Amino acid sequence: MTAENDKSLSPAMLKARNEILIGFGDHSFDQALDEIKNSLATEKDRAKRLALLSAKSWIIRNKVYAMMHEPFVYSLNELENTNIFSDFEGDDSGGLDGLFDDDDDGDGDGDGDGDGDGDGDGDGDVQVKITKTTTHNGVKLVKDMVVSVSKDDADKLVSDKKAKYFE
Repeated sequence: MTAENDKSLSPAMLKARNEILIGFGDHSFDQALDEIKNSLATEKDRAKRLALLSAKSWIIRNKVYAMMHEPFVYSLNELENTNIFSDFEGDDSGGLDGLFDDDDDGDGDGDGDGDGDGDGDGDGDVQVKITKTTTHNGVKLVKDMVVSVSKDDADKLVSDKKAKYFE
């Protein structure tokens, strides 16, 4: 959806817009729109105003898309199918680190099924680490989460660059 719209922007404008969006990554859609509205009221530089308007347009388009297709998205950086926030490493993993123990059953082999063979749950599942927040079979998968999925699903997630194989 956004790739076709990005083609009409010059590289300089695209970069300026993305820098603005990265700054508002943790904001909700409404908060980001309010901030941009305030910035537009005081900004005098034409190029910066155009970048702000481009960011505003992007937020509005993606807000409507999220309302229709991704109802559990609350901030800009949670949107799927966008590469604006995937390269930005300034986040703190969303505050999810430390909420759960890393070892599920305490057997020490780390595969989670207790048999020590490292094959997931024993029925051909593969463990992958999510690299980009996504939804899979109706379940929201958060960045840095490790999940067991079927081999076919793992291949699809990895090929879509939303996950990588977990050792």
